Amino acid sequence: MEVFVYQPTSDQLRLSDEPVRQLNVDTCVHAIGASAGVTSIPFAILVNRSAGSFRFFGLARLKAAMRRAGLGQEVPLVFCTGSELHDRALELVHRGVQTLGVLGGDGSARTVALALRGLDVPILPLPGGTLNRLCHRVHGHADLGRTLRGLASAKPVWLSGGLANEHVFLVASGFGPWMAFHTMRETIRRHGLWAGLGALKTLRHDLFAGKLRLSANSQACDIVIAAPGRVDEAFGLGAKEIDFPETRLETGQARLSGLGKLLWLAMAVLFRRWRKLSFTETQISERMSVSCGGDEIIGLVDGEKLQFGDHLVLRALPRAALVLSTKRS
Repeated sequence: MEVFVYQPTSDQLRLSDEPVRQLNVDTCVHAIGASAGVTSIPFAILVNRSAGSFRFFGLARLKAAMRRAGLGQEVPLVFCTGSELHDRALELVHRGVQTLGVLGGDGSARTVALALRGLDVPILPLPGGTLNRLCHRVHGHADLGRTLRGLASAKPVWLSGGLANEHVFLVASGFGPWMAFHTMRETIRRHGLWAGLGALKTLRHDLFAGKLRLSANSQACDIVIAAPGRVDEAFGLGAKEIDFPETRLETGQARLSGLGKLLWLAMAVLFRRWRKLSFTETQISERMSVSCGGDEIIGLVDGEKLQFGDHLVLRALPRAALVLSTKRS
């Protein structure tokens, strides 16, 4: 694990992007406490260095956004991998961090938020992933600089979520054979395009079999998406209204039956017209179940691929995570 203490100065504006100091966690916390004259750290940023956009832009984008936001105080930047996020978050909070920024994707912020649940320490989701859907839900946008500039006026709010069996999600969960495309995406990220295309061979043959059924209507469908609030947030396009106190799940389902309808659905999603399609349907409920004709249900929970057996229960979860929102009321 690497920890940088970043403090923008006039000299740093003219020099290269090298960090001011490289320290271990204990030294970092003690140094800040001594310089600020306090025993706690107001704000630190936990960076998942394996997240999508951070791997592309690196540290320069984050430091530039911090500089433009006028963050004159010393802000610890703690770098770790996705598997280390849980432990690093608890470690920082136990050393006095009062608010923890998380630069990464939806899964990164979800991991940290759940790790700190019950500790009354809000997280500030920062866009560092591919879709950054949680940032859209919390802030109304996914602009890193804009989020940091709004830090001074940000307010802590309780974010509602959902449960897919025992797994918590804050943005959305999707179910059905189509979720197996996540395997192809991850293969492309790790091994390149050609290896990812080769992963298509592992996809199941029942993509259009219509085996999924919801308890609400028992209609056959090929894909089910559940989200606290609005399903639109699951597509990474944001939503006009963000209702934090929402304690119900909206579930969208589609019976694709062929490649043509799949392409039509994709276009309708981009133009926000998918709700008007004849082969899509939505329900709002606090609880519903999903079955797959006795087959294994494949799902993505905030981007994390999971298997749920042959039966799945979806439930609303109030006060799922404490977040710091820069969205204006």
